[in-house]
Amino acid sequence: MYFFSLNIKKIFFLRLSYLILSAIIPSKVVYGYELCEIKEDCFYSEKFDKEISFKKNLIDSKNSNNFFNKRDLNPLEIFLAFTNEPSNQSIIEIEAIEKTENKDKFIAKGDVIIKRNGAVLLSDYIEYDKNTKFFKSKGNIKFLNGNQIFTSDYFEYNFSDKSGFIENIYGVIDLETFSEDTNLRKDNISDSKNPLDGLENTRLEKRNPIGLSFKIKKTNSNILNFKNFETSKKSIKKWRFKSQKIKINDSLISSKKIIFTNDAFNPPQLKLVAHNVYSKNKKNKIIFISRSTNLILDQKVYLPLGRREISDKQENLNKVNFGIDNEDKDGLFLSRTSDIFKFKNLDFQLIPELYLKRIFKGETYSFREKGASITGPKIKNQITPLDYFGGKILINGEIASYKINASNSINSLDINKLNESIRSSISLSKNLRNKKLKNLELNYFASYREKIDTGYHGTHEIYNGYGINLKNSFTKAHKKSNWSSNQNLSLGKFKAENHQGNIAIHTRTSFGGNIRNEYTIWKSMEKEMFIDKSYKFVPNILKNELNLVSDLNLAINNYSDYGSQNLIRFTFGPDLTIGSFRKNFFDYTSLKTFLEITSKRGSSPFKFDNINDDLKLNLNFNQQIIKSLSFGISSYLNLNKDSDKFNKFINTKYSLNWNRRAYNFQVYFEQDTKNAGLNFTIFGQSFKGLGKEF
Repeated sequence: MYFFSLNIKKIFFLRLSYLILSAIIPSKVVYGYELCEIKEDCFYSEKFDKEISFKKNLIDSKNSNNFFNKRDLNPLEIFLAFTNEPSNQSIIEIEAIEKTENKDKFIAKGDVIIKRNGAVLLSDYIEYDKNTKFFKSKGNIKFLNGNQIFTSDYFEYNFSDKSGFIENIYGVIDLETFSEDTNLRKDNISDSKNPLDGLENTRLEKRNPIGLSFKIKKTNSNILNFKNFETSKKSIKKWRFKSQKIKINDSLISSKKIIFTNDAFNPPQLKLVAHNVYSKNKKNKIIFISRSTNLILDQKVYLPLGRREISDKQENLNKVNFGIDNEDKDGLFLSRTSDIFKFKNLDFQLIPELYLKRIFKGETYSFREKGASITGPKIKNQITPLDYFGGKILINGEIASYKINASNSINSLDINKLNESIRSSISLSKNLRNKKLKNLELNYFASYREKIDTGYHGTHEIYNGYGINLKNSFTKAHKKSNWSSNQNLSLGKFKAENHQGNIAIHTRTSFGGNIRNEYTIWKSMEKEMFIDKSYKFVPNILKNELNLVSDLNLAINNYSDYGSQNLIRFTFGPDLTIGSFRKNFFDYTSLKTFLEITSKRGSSPFKFDNINDDLKLNLNFNQQIIKSLSFGISSYLNLNKDSDKFNKFINTKYSLNWNRRAYNFQVYFEQDTKNAGLNFTIFGQSFKGLGKEF
């Protein structure tokens, strides 16, 4: 009796001590784990490299004879909504302050921890009904697995029909790894490392973000983007999301409304409000499909987007676009981008277009007289309803071991104009996997009426071309220098316009390469490692530095039945970036001024690759004006006194940018072609942790 009484006192004392400690430091002790209470000040520029370890085990978590293992039940099955792989046996580890079991129910209370395959479920209370196979959990629910983090108030799940729901769910979802992280059926080896490692502090990483760019008109100019914004067509991996209720049915989800944001801070600058959402599993990748979606920018701009897919390979959010193309589409046009649809290993995307100015005018200047030469002048033509419409088909994917990229467009459905209305280009490429030349790539290409933007020399057209090229590249950093080089060997046959305005056909053999160096003259000391919510206008820390850029380019081109064109080009000049783009006025300036010196021997029979050897200055300037608004300009200044274009700016392009941490909106205009358009870019932000619910 004395022994029993002493144990009761000890247990009471331990429980009282635990409650006092939890009340004093509630954010530091969570079910035996040490965690940072996720706050937005965790985004600040501090290093959080401390690893988390278990402080204690409330029970023997390695005991394989617990309730769930004996009945071959997975209490985390409700989170398997995105995988259809067969079930394998895996040990479930469970901890709790109090457990009770009778013939009808199993109940665990107080600091419940369930582990399986590295995934962790934390809860105040779980209950399983043996008769109905009904499982529920409530109170401070946290689910963590890989890059996925969810919190909830309550969930219930029926093992009989594999259905259930989760209420008041908020979390972070990494769509790139979601299928892998939520695959709790696979038989992983559990180790002693805490699966919560690395999540102790929510923070934005310093590296440049992955960008998602939606462009109406493809441009080769980089003046429209910030030097430090390395955007691409890769996926936005991480989204924060919340929903009042998500239903689970046979490993798929559905919900009346889920709100997503790519922004790591509150209030989020961009939100996607998805209505009537359901999920699909395609080749072990998760796709969320919304029948109706609204885009909300800074709680001020609401844009209906219609049906949308949200996946790890999301490539187009802004489906409805406006643009101006005076050469092929007579000015203002409207386009709508479809969802990507798959056929085997190929992705197809349709972009139908409606030519508004052509319809309004009732005439077109985009075509030549019937029977005229393809190089002849375009004239005024009356239109039919078939001239109202056009579009594009984009194809990406893999055929055998080759990557395929194809773009096909048509600017009239009138079959009498097909020879002028169609443009097409296709390439097949593969990495040759050479041990010494790791970036060696083989490429086959073909084109019909492809436009080539040559920069200083303007835009020219290849009426027909096909060939093969071999490319290689390398980069190397050494102290203050960053070296890079590209080499190219190609053979192709082209049909294009010559200098007299006629069609010429020649085979071109080309060999060339360059070596480029960026030498850092000055670089500011970076005091911050991670951004905080004061970064309203940019998604990353801008590098303040002055670099001296030099580029030496060599090319040897030989043309059948014509001759050769050989050149040496040397480009050099300063590249300056100053400012953090955090203040409201003139807090960002990017200036590049490169002097270009060219010496060549011979000439090309074609206009599209004939090199101009004028002395020229390449200017790129981008400046914040006020708050989110910035202005950009790019141009070439002719410095050759013997040229009729001496002291004139050539191929000038302008842009106005509305810059936010979560997105960028841009209007641009090309002076020579009179083309204009809109670009909308969403930034994918790399962050860790959970953050506060928005």
